[in-house]
Amino acid sequence: MKKFLVVLLATVLVAVLFAQKSGGRLIIAMETEPVGLDPHLVTAFASHRVLENIYDGLLRYGENMKLIPNIAEEAQAVDPYTIVFKIREGVKFHDGTPLTVEDVLFTFERILNPDTKSPAAAYYQDVESIKAIGGNKIEFKLKKPMASALLPNFAGVNSSIVSKKFLESGKNPQLETNGTGPFYLAEYVQGNYMILKKNPYYFVKDQPYLDEIKIVFMPEEVSRVAALRNGDVDIAKVNEPLNLKQFPEGKFKVYRSPVLSYYLIGINTTRKPLNDPKVRNALSYAINREAIIKVVAFSEGVVTGPLNPAVQPWALQPKDFEEYKYNPAKAKELLAQAGYPNGFEFEIVTSQRYNFDKVAEVIQAQLAEIGVKVKINLVEWGIFIKRWRESDFDAFISMNSGSIEPDIQFYRTFHTGGSTNVFLYSNPRVDELLELGRSTVDVMKRKEVYDELQRILVKESPIIFLYSANQIFVSNTSIDGFKLLPNESLVFLRETYKK
Repeated sequence: MKKFLVVLLATVLVAVLFAQKSGGRLIIAMETEPVGLDPHLVTAFASHRVLENIYDGLLRYGENMKLIPNIAEEAQAVDPYTIVFKIREGVKFHDGTPLTVEDVLFTFERILNPDTKSPAAAYYQDVESIKAIGGNKIEFKLKKPMASALLPNFAGVNSSIVSKKFLESGKNPQLETNGTGPFYLAEYVQGNYMILKKNPYYFVKDQPYLDEIKIVFMPEEVSRVAALRNGDVDIAKVNEPLNLKQFPEGKFKVYRSPVLSYYLIGINTTRKPLNDPKVRNALSYAINREAIIKVVAFSEGVVTGPLNPAVQPWALQPKDFEEYKYNPAKAKELLAQAGYPNGFEFEIVTSQRYNFDKVAEVIQAQLAEIGVKVKINLVEWGIFIKRWRESDFDAFISMNSGSIEPDIQFYRTFHTGGSTNVFLYSNPRVDELLELGRSTVDVMKRKEVYDELQRILVKESPIIFLYSANQIFVSNTSIDGFKLLPNESLVFLRETYKK
């Protein structure tokens, strides 16, 4: 009788704990809505934060940014040239269609098809063949010994597995979705909100905990703060650290995490006088990064080089670069050497999203001190994305996603003709180093490659790296299980619940 009682109490306890986690509706306020829904095309953070909860990749990131199985229940680098994935059985798309090996093959054929113009294509250009083996396995054969470097790409949104049947039916994936993720898109009112509902077919038992997530788009920080304080939303993204004073401890929870993404000045390296590396280098010397962090981020951030300083063993530290030491006298000297002793004028295209406009204003004031006049062109977000894609700028203020893998961070951005090389940057030595970084197996030799690459990128400055901000969310006290990752992923919404 006593033994039975213990078992019964344990059963009741588990039931109570699950009841606390199961069900409910979460309302989250975000500043930016998606720019398209096709996981193989979108590059905007706002799209990725939604799509990572609708679609799945073969792998995904868990806590501490460790790669864990997802659609692939096993992943094995058989040798430096071969990766084999065992596809999980019982996975279904949101329309109830079973996921098959054919869907996985179709996905990577689509990514690699030049007509798709997928930014992920650059990751897989050294894949020699992809084929099904043994019924439920996929084998990737590589042209170079880069299996370890390639693996993190399979966790990215741009490598999400899509339904062959859905795509071949003529559906527009920029407007409609059909993934295997924990939530499906139930409703989307552009400019207003999205509703994600629990996927009844999700292959992780008892997940997600929530029945529904409503994402409301509130570009203005004051609106998000007011909505959270008034109880209109449960959790909100906060960009202005000063606003944290409005959320008293005990009534609200604050979530803070350093991020891999970084603010930058992107430069069109084909436009005079910015086509001269010496001029770009002068701008780097003239920028006081610490001042930008203090004024724009209220000290919630760190100066970053080409890689976030926390990404070890790969990152060179900002203090290792002379160009990162604020030195307007050196900047003027370089401008004079380049033939611009009295400075010059150029335009920075930017948007109000993510405080880009505020960063631009601080830089405008700093460059004025060396005689460089900056015209700020503030444009609507959609126009900003269009001009970015078309390299229609002298320079722009933006933010790039970071990575724990240098090949992911650098290859498509700085390789000649890279899919996100909107700077039109081309350097044969950089191309050579990027290829070496992919194919070198020895970690120490690989580090030497990326050390040299980082030094060149800072010296030539097709991008002027600025800083990485802390990400901050605030919720009411009913929320539990919410976690942030350094890559700004919100994949842990699947484990979030309301008490």
